Amino acid sequence: MPWHPIAIHFPIALLTAAVVVDVIALLRCLDNALHRIAYALLVAGTIGAGASVLSGNADAADYRQTPVAAAIQDHEDLGTATFLLFLMLVLARLPRILRPPPKVGKAWVWLLPAVVGLVLLLFTSY
Repeated sequence: MPWHPIAIHFPIALLTAAVVVDVIALLRCLDNALHRIAYALLVAGTIGAGASVLSGNADAADYRQTPVAAAIQDHEDLGTATFLLFLMLVLARLPRILRPPPKVGKAWVWLLPAVVGLVLLLFTSY
């Protein structure tokens, strides 16, 4: 049974929600509680994305010698890149979660890679 189509929807929803909640937190002048919620969503979504990459790689084995192999490889590469980008965001933001938040200007720094991650997620899903 292919697990990838089942597993992938949770990280898509969680990672999208993480970025949206982070934007709301920034618009509310660095609402620390919302940033923590966004980080929890980011962590959960990244763990789910890792599981989706693994299940996708396993499910793709049956299609390696078919005409769709190139498309599957592109999808796999984009999925892995998306997972790695969000994993880097999780690790880079961890110190900010463990200590008091920095000034508002620095908080916007995390938004650009998160939006890039969402764009990668969009391209990966097609």
